[in-house]
Amino acid sequence: MMKKKILVIENNIIATLSIRSKLMQVLIDKGYHVTILTTGTKEQLEKAKEAGFNVIDIKSSSQNPVGILLYMKNIRKYLKSTKADVCLTFTIRPAIWGNLITRQLNIPTITNITGVGPLFASNSIAYRFARLLYKFSLRKTAKIFFQNNDDKNLFLKNKFIAAQSYSLIPGSGVDHEFFKPISLPHDENKIIFLFIGRLLNDKGVIEYVEAARKLKKEFSHIECNIIGPLWLQNLKENTITKDQLDGWVREGIINYLGEVLDVRNYIAQADCLVLPSYREGTSNVLLEASSMERPCITCDTTGCREIVEDGQTGFLCKVADAEDLADKMKQLILLPNETRTQMGKNARQKVVKEFDKQFVIEAYLNAIEKETSLSIRDSN
Repeated sequence: MMKKKILVIENNIIATLSIRSKLMQVLIDKGYHVTILTTGTKEQLEKAKEAGFNVIDIKSSSQNPVGILLYMKNIRKYLKSTKADVCLTFTIRPAIWGNLITRQLNIPTITNITGVGPLFASNSIAYRFARLLYKFSLRKTAKIFFQNNDDKNLFLKNKFIAAQSYSLIPGSGVDHEFFKPISLPHDENKIIFLFIGRLLNDKGVIEYVEAARKLKKEFSHIECNIIGPLWLQNLKENTITKDQLDGWVREGIINYLGEVLDVRNYIAQADCLVLPSYREGTSNVLLEASSMERPCITCDTTGCREIVEDGQTGFLCKVADAEDLADKMKQLILLPNETRTQMGKNARQKVVKEFDKQFVIEAYLNAIEKETSLSIRDSN
């Protein structure tokens, strides 16, 4: 029997190499022929190919009309040439441009709404246009996965989705065997905070830096680190520039550790993961840090508060409030070591129980099996 062909459209290969690596590997192991349309650096794309993934670089869609048209042309070209039986799309750009094309080609599509970012809050031309396109692009989508109830309700309220099948999944899930506690040498007299994420304003980077600036005046034994890429493909008002980043490093507020694919040792060496994001689908870094028994500080907002229980597995702070973030970080600093340790243990217990990656994999396998079975029946 010929292998069923799955085509995956991703914003960046980093996601395939990290949070979706296990899902892709399971699909391959199950006998599906998987092709990933994405982009990334030459080194990242090569690493994905070495890991056994069939990857095609279709570049970024950008916000330039010419770039968007080229992006869509590439998607159409490879969808037709691979004769995909099912398409999986992740994040906003693939979910819009990819779904428009799969709709035209009548290819069953499973879309994961990984978060909405400023989609509903921003009045910029780009996001107003995105809202219009979403209404059209998702109408014929076979299956839509939401990572939280708030996003699902927003899409229903704005009539972005009709009566087609949709369901909730626990984010991308966490592989708690991969992200397990690691014991590394650590200076008990030092407190290390760690931010992991794309360097964007709505990830709370500015608030993290301002909180670090304030706390460093009071506590000489704290260290505030950042891991993550500059992300200049977003709207200009949402990006952190290299000049800003370099300035913070020169000022001695933060240590920039660059882009890191395997963050486990950095999480293990930290005392607390800080993610003051304005909104998430379901935060992967919070799941990973929690799974490694690290308390987390994050905002009381969609995609974050579902993971962190205030006072039990970490602390919740107000959105876009550097003062409140600094206060929660100070509370963490003043906790006895034993209390921080217990918070971390509580965190792992919670995510293992509620966010196991296997839940997500099973949801995808069931949805793909349903769509491929339907396509077989339709062709007979």
